[in-house]
Amino acid sequence: MTALLSVIGTSAYAQNVVIDGLNYSLDSEKRTAELAVQNKADVVGDIVISSSVTWEGTDYTVESTADYAFKECKQMTSIVLPGTLRRLGKSTFLNCSALTSCIIPDNTIDTIPYQTLYGTALTEFHIPEGVVYLEKESFENMTKLERVYLPNSVQEVSSTAFESGSSNPLKEPLYNNRLFVRMPREYSGKYTIPSGIEVICAYAFLGCKKITSLTIPEGVKRIEFNGLKFGYGKITRIDLPASVEYVHPEGIIGSAINTITVAEGNKRYKTWNNILFTINMDTAVYCPPAMDYVYFILPESVKHIGNYAFSDAYTDVTLTNVKTIGKYAFWGCNLAYYADNQHFILPESVEKIDDYAFLNSSTMWEVTIPSSVREIGKHVFEYTQNLKKANIYNDCIGSGQFHECKKLETIELGENIKQIAINAFFQCYSLWYIRMPKANDYFRTIDGVLYAADTTELVLYPRKHDGEEIVLPEQIKSLRSASLSGVNIRKLVLSTQVQSLSNELFGPSSKYGEAVPHIDTIVAPMMSVPQTNDSTFGLLARTNTVLLVPNDSLADIYRSLDVWKDFIIKVDGSIVKNQDEQQTVQTEPDEQSVFFTWPSVEGAASYTLIIWANEERTEKVCTLVFNSMGQLIEINFSKNAPSNRRNAAYEAMSTLSFRVTGLNDNTAYWFTITASDNWETVLYSYAGSFRTLGKQVPTDLRSTMDTPSDATRKYISNGQLIIIHPQGTYNAQGLQIQ
Repeated sequence: MTALLSVIGTSAYAQNVVIDGLNYSLDSEKRTAELAVQNKADVVGDIVISSSVTWEGTDYTVESTADYAFKECKQMTSIVLPGTLRRLGKSTFLNCSALTSCIIPDNTIDTIPYQTLYGTALTEFHIPEGVVYLEKESFENMTKLERVYLPNSVQEVSSTAFESGSSNPLKEPLYNNRLFVRMPREYSGKYTIPSGIEVICAYAFLGCKKITSLTIPEGVKRIEFNGLKFGYGKITRIDLPASVEYVHPEGIIGSAINTITVAEGNKRYKTWNNILFTINMDTAVYCPPAMDYVYFILPESVKHIGNYAFSDAYTDVTLTNVKTIGKYAFWGCNLAYYADNQHFILPESVEKIDDYAFLNSSTMWEVTIPSSVREIGKHVFEYTQNLKKANIYNDCIGSGQFHECKKLETIELGENIKQIAINAFFQCYSLWYIRMPKANDYFRTIDGVLYAADTTELVLYPRKHDGEEIVLPEQIKSLRSASLSGVNIRKLVLSTQVQSLSNELFGPSSKYGEAVPHIDTIVAPMMSVPQTNDSTFGLLARTNTVLLVPNDSLADIYRSLDVWKDFIIKVDGSIVKNQDEQQTVQTEPDEQSVFFTWPSVEGAASYTLIIWANEERTEKVCTLVFNSMGQLIEINFSKNAPSNRRNAAYEAMSTLSFRVTGLNDNTAYWFTITASDNWETVLYSYAGSFRTLGKQVPTDLRSTMDTPSDATRKYISNGQLIIIHPQGTYNAQGLQIQ
């Protein structure tokens, strides 16, 4: 009995029908049928699919199954597919938990797709001849699969085609004439890989803890990802034949391995002190992890440390001419173990460090990154549990670079630092002080706290820097993301100039495992509500935090905003400081100079004036330093800022002034003036801009502009009046032109 269920738009000629209890999608133009998604309740017992079906007098050849065609048909026990089959859809038999037999004729399909037999109850399966590729998870979660027939047609197997977890019920090794795919995890004793094998596939020996020795025959060319992953097994030695051409960076993993050799004649690899290198000794590939606590000075020929090369190795390594360090290269390695001060110093030759390179290298207490490093990845020193000090002289600190270095106390930054990722020091619970020279153009530290160069933005407040109270300097206008990450204090006092608070101010979301920070009181003396976004307060427990604001009208505004309404908002008029009328810097620009007048600041020992060539303040024109009397004591036209000073404070004048010369005419400039005390703590800062004037017409020219003489000539160029004078060429407005 047949019945038409629906007509759908899979193509102009396709329709869905039910024939003998199974759903098909028919293509009337090609006269082909595809097994469509089935009604689970209707598919019961043993199913045999015919090579063709008939609908309304027309025969249709069954050539394919739709994606998820029999998904979770849990009452189907067996299925036989027809010889006309040409394609299986992905997840065709996904989670058919009662399916114990699946027959696919030879030379029908070329691929076993994604999750084809995932979660079925098959104990054995014949992959049909003609199949070339087994896609990922095609045989995953088959907990009863004991035997698989793998035809020689199979040329590639996805790394996750078979169970990659703890379950591996195979009773016999799985391989064909070229690929060694999987070894039964319960195999015990010695094993020799069959001759003719060229590729040891991913996870081939996963979980094989009982194998005592492995012989790899001549002819094997490739060892894929985790191909020789023995974990905590008994294998202690790996002997590579001369035929091996490629070993994946994670191809060999075994906690008991202490010896590795390469047969004479291998054109790709060689060993030195049981460490695997490329043949020219320029790249370290693999260091056996179980070598007895040894110390190596790598040969000068070694320029690269490959991914995972020294991962979990019980070795201490001195790098000499190394240029690049790969991902996870020293993961869990005993770096600096034999050094008296446990200080790991990267050589000046290093140019690139990749992601997680020193993850959990728990024996180093101090690390120095040289200025030669031009590229650095994320989470490079993550979980380096005993690291107490980091000296960073390169120009960038990557995302999560020191994430959860729980004992990191101090950071020494060099003058080259240009970029610091917002979560670079996330969960550094012991961090209390940051130092850096004033020569840096992008950042500045004051009393151990990190600010932007002009000190108007808080970049990072070390979570252990102060005790129970944080009072931000008065010049602070903004707080960067994660600048208060993890702080647990009684009181936070913002400055009256704060205008914006960035996202995740107190650190990233709790998915990283960060404890919820707590602040009893936030004092907000600003006369306007700062800019925020939905994630500004992130982890902060706002419902337990009092927010003090200057007046009732501001309190009402705070209460009306979603990001603020959960605080306990109270009014305290005393938090507004009695400030004199705001003092400003006066600039009087001339053609190639500018005259500055600025107010003195009580307690200031010096004033630093920087003129910038761009609004972003990344290109300095000059730096001038004055004492408290306004006398010039230092000038510098290089990128370096002034060196440390300890000037005695003089009796301050009410205003100070100075003329800066040597500037370009008709040019825009930006400036900052910073007042500092004897300890270089910034007391106040100013910022602004000016433009120098264009060159003016000489006096003797002005008198002759309307009455030309022999020395002065006028003419029209492109519709504009041009005046040529012995002292220069000018336009009608009297501005000199080229």
